[in-house]
Amino acid sequence: MAKTTTLQVNRKSERINIRDDDGRVAYEWEVATDDESLQTMLVRVGNAFERAKELADASDAATTPEELEQTTKEIVKLQKRVISAIIGPQGYQDILEYIGDGEAVDPARYIRNVGDVFGSLCVWLYQRCTSKQLREAGVYFEGEQRRTNGQWTPDNRKARRAKKGGKKR
Repeated sequence: MAKTTTLQVNRKSERINIRDDDGRVAYEWEVATDDESLQTMLVRVGNAFERAKELADASDAATTPEELEQTTKEIVKLQKRVISAIIGPQGYQDILEYIGDGEAVDPARYIRNVGDVFGSLCVWLYQRCTSKQLREAGVYFEGEQRRTNGQWTPDNRKARRAKKGGKKR
């Protein structure tokens, strides 16, 4: 008979770190991963990927330097909010210092580098949350968010039929 093991799905905390070129830990943060802490982070982060895409599209469509500057400010604000929600305000400063080799950089000038960290931290958070937590926070992923007549349509075939009132013949 096979031996079963109880999995520890949700640890109290996890360590997130950035390693230098030699593989040594340059910065490390301990992040609480209990349900309450994850829920708090998720509320602060929300659907950051979707908002980031909207801002990137607006940046690409900018026709004046003023429009570009405004969207850049909004992207920087979003990145700061998300990174700070996950690894704290000091973690955000650490990221800017890491990018600048020990001296904090202007995040607007290094928006892509900060964006890489932003994306990695969002993925890290989303992977630790349950589907229910993600839905409650308004986080939907491609394939999950089909809209018909302005309403969300479940991917599950049986649920779609039930919503429509049964099989059509």
